Amino acid sequence: MVELILTLIIGIIGGTIALRFKMPAGAMVGSMMAVTVFSVVTGHAYIPQNIKIITQISAGAFIGASIKRKDVLDMKLIIKPAILMVASMITLDLFMGYIMFKVTGIDLITALFATAPAGIVDMSLISDDFGADTSKVVVLHLVRLVSVLIIFPPMMKYIANSFKNQDKNVLENTASSTDETNIAQKSHKALKNKSTLKEKSINLLSTTVLALAAGLIGYIIKVPAGTMTFSMAAVGAFNVIFDKGFMPLNLRRLTQMFAGALIGSRVTYANIVELKGILIPACILLIGIIAVNLFIGFLINKTSSLELITSLLASAPGGLSDMALIAKELGGDAPKIAILHTVRVITVIGIFPILIKIVTS
Repeated sequence: MVELILTLIIGIIGGTIALRFKMPAGAMVGSMMAVTVFSVVTGHAYIPQNIKIITQISAGAFIGASIKRKDVLDMKLIIKPAILMVASMITLDLFMGYIMFKVTGIDLITALFATAPAGIVDMSLISDDFGADTSKVVVLHLVRLVSVLIIFPPMMKYIANSFKNQDKNVLENTASSTDETNIAQKSHKALKNKSTLKEKSINLLSTTVLALAAGLIGYIIKVPAGTMTFSMAAVGAFNVIFDKGFMPLNLRRLTQMFAGALIGSRVTYANIVELKGILIPACILLIGIIAVNLFIGFLINKTSSLELITSLLASAPGGLSDMALIAKELGGDAPKIAILHTVRVITVIGIFPILIKIVTS
């Protein structure tokens, strides 16, 4: 219990400092970096799995509370980007895994699972059934996840700002999206100003209870990404129908800090030592995921109506809840990003192992 409280305090301090310095996705990244240092130095960082479930439910609630009727009508716009993203990501990641296999001493099955665009837990469990070196799969996925959260937010913001004035399509989409967002925000702000503290409390309680119940159902029936997806869907439906979904900003930041602490607590001294032996694969993985993300993000942006920052975040090989949580801070469309990531996770878990079996047989 002492280790849990200490880990959370360190995560909150790290996230708060990063927010003060206006670091992109600072709440999550700052917390993750602080807890990672604490974990590596002391070996006493501890976050139970229950925190992960709570974080996923909370992330789903935040996204669901931001879903409006217009977002539901716009869902048809992401069918094409979803198909394009999944097909491109699976193809390129299989190729990247094969390159890793050829350049390094890692066996093909381990290399393919290490480059799979899905969660650490999912891929490590499945890779064990296939006879892969699970420890290397876990470490390389940790490199991917940590790199994505540290490097991608500032990189994406810089790219989006650089191309805003050069790409007419992006400019128009961004302007339209910004106008609609500003109108929605002003309308929402006016509504909140009229609301009483009692009404906000009731809305928060209703949103929380609904998200918790739906998220636990998703977790119990073991649907891929079900905890967050069910929470998001339930709160989203509640908000679309009754316009009562409400989650305050400070609670969102606290959730981000908990998510960062959870990731940081998984990094141990042994992981750092092991990285020395797989430095080349780690570098290949890092360069590869950046290249793959940029290629797919620009491809989706050019072939659909999604703005650039949303396309980049949707194709980023980070966790579903991680990317969705930081989307709003970077100006992305969180509901669309969450749905595209859900499609990716479900597809990868369902198809990628089959493809690996075919490739390696």
